Amino acid sequence: MKLADAAEEIRCGLLDLTREGGPGNFMVVSSGDIYVQFAGSPGNPHLLCESISAKYLPKKLKISSVAVKKKLKALGFTLGGDEIETFSRTYEILTEKRAKEVAKLALGILKDVYGVAKDAELQIELSLE
Repeated sequence: MKLADAAEEIRCGLLDLTREGGPGNFMVVSSGDIYVQFAGSPGNPHLLCESISAKYLPKKLKISSVAVKKKLKALGFTLGGDEIETFSRTYEILTEKRAKEVAKLALGILKDVYGVAKDAELQIELSLE
């Protein structure tokens, strides 16, 4: 699936994370080594969103760690993690409209923060446990 066509599938996945499965639900939206992931559980509208730190990406991608940090912090992400450093923030998904907004935001992170092309292939892995 192309990045430009993925918003609807991501929106549905975000809603599923809060409505179906169990406490180990997650969804990973990735293009190669670059990803944004969400974790949630049914009955809880709060989803944890994590994005990879540029320092773990291959050098050939030439993505500035400083630029990534600045852009993600502007979007409300904080830097944390124990062994693996990630950026994270929580989103509240109470409506279909909000799920659509967060889906578009996830695609924007891939495109605008990490430089993933609009015609790049995306993988979306949804696990409802």
